[in-house]
Amino acid sequence: MTVKNSIRWMIPALILTLTISGCAGFGAKKIEVSSKPIEIEIIQPSMPRNIDLKEPMWHVVSTAKIANPCVKDEEGKRPKMDHPDGLLKENGKPVRVCELGKENDWPEGYTYLDRFLDDVKKKNNGDIVFFAISVEDYELMAYNMQELRRYIREVQEVIVYYRNVTIKNPDGSTEKGVGVSNAKDSNRPSVGIFPRDKND
Repeated sequence: MTVKNSIRWMIPALILTLTISGCAGFGAKKIEVSSKPIEIEIIQPSMPRNIDLKEPMWHVVSTAKIANPCVKDEEGKRPKMDHPDGLLKENGKPVRVCELGKENDWPEGYTYLDRFLDDVKKKNNGDIVFFAISVEDYELMAYNMQELRRYIREVQEVIVYYRNVTIKNPDGSTEKGVGVSNAKDSNRPSVGIFPRDKND
């Protein structure tokens, strides 16, 4: 019984010893460490839809009188005659009036401002409601629009630059993007905000 008990304890101890020291007997395995760049797939987002602007109607209004010409006859002329009441000008010459009448039934001295106010009344059920802007404010608004156009144009250049740098060719290469080259010796144009090199 004693031999059996000692063998019973010796076999697990022997297996445990061989398991622990077994790997050292074959020698150390050499681990190789290498580093190489990993290609990152950059998903190109779809460009936003084009701007859909509506055209507002601008009214340039002044107190200048509107020319109200005479009606044309069959020959295309605008015949005139002396005033039927015999009215005279300051220099003594007779006042000339349209023989066939005026093209529009505007009162005498009708101005662009009068016409604008009449049009506003028609559109607003007799009420005079409109938004006015002075010449100076119009110039400021035009300046602001130019600033917006400049900013949008420069942001578009940055977007196009990064899109061209990160896009891949159909064969998977990145040496030459669409329309540009990613190499250092390429002659691609430099974007104004982010130039490629200070000496360029």
